[in-house]
Amino acid sequence: MTRRNRIIAAMNGHPQTGRFSRFMAGALRWAFGGYGSPYEGANQSQARGRVPGAAPGDAKRDLAPSVRTELVRRSRYLSKNSGFVRELVGDMAIYSTGDGIRPQAQSPDPEWNRQAEAYFKSWSARCEVTGRFSFEECQSIVCRGVDIDGEYFVLKTRDAVGEPVIQLIEAHRVGEGDREGTVDGIGLDAAGRPQFYRILEDDGEGIDVPAASVLHVFEPESASAVRAAPVIQHSINNVLDEMELLALEKHAVKDNCDIARVLKSPRDLTDEDTGDFQIGAAEIGSSDPVSLQKIVGGKLVALKPGEELDSFQSGRPSPTFTGFLEHLRRDSALGVLPFEFAADSSRIGGAGVRLVVAKADRRFSFRQMVLIGRFLTPVWAYVIGDAIERGLLPNVPGWHKIACTCPKRVSVDAGREAQQNRADVEMGLKTLSDHFAELGAEFGEELERRARDAKMILETAERWEVPVEMLYRPASGAAKSAPVVPDADQLSQTSAVPGKRSS
Repeated sequence: MTRRNRIIAAMNGHPQTGRFSRFMAGALRWAFGGYGSPYEGANQSQARGRVPGAAPGDAKRDLAPSVRTELVRRSRYLSKNSGFVRELVGDMAIYSTGDGIRPQAQSPDPEWNRQAEAYFKSWSARCEVTGRFSFEECQSIVCRGVDIDGEYFVLKTRDAVGEPVIQLIEAHRVGEGDREGTVDGIGLDAAGRPQFYRILEDDGEGIDVPAASVLHVFEPESASAVRAAPVIQHSINNVLDEMELLALEKHAVKDNCDIARVLKSPRDLTDEDTGDFQIGAAEIGSSDPVSLQKIVGGKLVALKPGEELDSFQSGRPSPTFTGFLEHLRRDSALGVLPFEFAADSSRIGGAGVRLVVAKADRRFSFRQMVLIGRFLTPVWAYVIGDAIERGLLPNVPGWHKIACTCPKRVSVDAGREAQQNRADVEMGLKTLSDHFAELGAEFGEELERRARDAKMILETAERWEVPVEMLYRPASGAAKSAPVVPDADQLSQTSAVPGKRSS
């Protein structure tokens, strides 16, 4: 009896091994795969395949360099060839970064804040080391890289004249290289803190760059992970299967389209002398097709006895096939964006659309939080800190504090939400700063613009000697003159006039 059979026999109470107690049988069940566990998810069954993978361990062990590299390779292939994947990645970048997430200084000095923001805006025009990308474009590139590669690296460096710039480094450029001593290209200390990043050059040689100079942008999912897998990694097999099935189905549809008619014959063999059918079979006494065509028009075909000529109708692709593809896409979109938001919202009603948009908006907000914390805030500190050190900006308390203005939030009912926002602001339930932030605008800039517009209206009305109401008449009455409150003398004179009552 083999070792496995002896174990199973002991667990089943075999008479040859009856000396095993129930305690030992339970211990064996626990030790050899969870047989008889009260957790059904831990029990093995011949009706199910064995779940791949080793015993639970650190995420950095599960995501080995070879595994991560293969995931990145496949993910990049799908991002180039799958329209559905491109839509997922593109929507995440467009709605998360839009025309750029703008940092706003939050020091106690308003004048310094304006100077710092103007300096950073000027630097943002060509902030990348090659001079090809603006800061807003870098945000979009990094956001796309997080979905496709799982992570992106940003190096804080300087250009040829010593100005601070950033360098975008893709995931395949950080790795072990020809030397050891890192965890997939990242050197860690005893506590697990990154000490350096090994950046690979074209020849395969690695340069160890201090961790203080590198920004590692990714969405954290595990405390024990060092590198990150592509966000769309769970969709790889589904999308690959979909692409292969579509390629085969398209080939079949093309073959079917090439068939126009089908000749049905009761004979086993066709007549090689006369062909499958004849035009005008005179030997069976049929009429002349040429003469009939002149009478009735069109084309006539004379068939042999027992033959039928039917038009071929293809049933491909079938509704079942298209429904199966939709299932694959839905499963692929889960964990990234709602399927209805990325592909098709025609089957859901008003309440469902609002739920889908709300879920997508939360997903965009989370990505914005990651970009702000791991990318924008360190870049602001690097650029503004350098300007302060070189004397281009004065040093004020809180110079490193910022608040970021994100793009306008996605909305499914702009009219209703705008009306509700106005009501919340008027009732004091929402501040003006929060209102402008949801619109992708900055409160201070909006106040400055409104003040400039109001001053221009007043000056224009005075120059052309026309009432202000002819140029601007807000519904709230903000432009109307303030009521004049009479002083004490006016009140006494008003009370002395017959027929007048003092107020």
